[in-house]
Amino acid sequence: MKIQSIKIINPFNTATHFYHEICVRLDHFIDIRKGLWRSED
Repeated sequence: MKIQSIKIINPFNTATHFYHEICVRLDHFIDIRKGLWRSED
């Protein structure tokens, strides 16, 4: 039973980690864009 639950949870954890990585990179990208907009003004 425990082995099965690990197999079910593992892909979910990887997907969550992958999603988190994308969100962090998007936040950095947005911050860079905001910085560029401010420097132009």
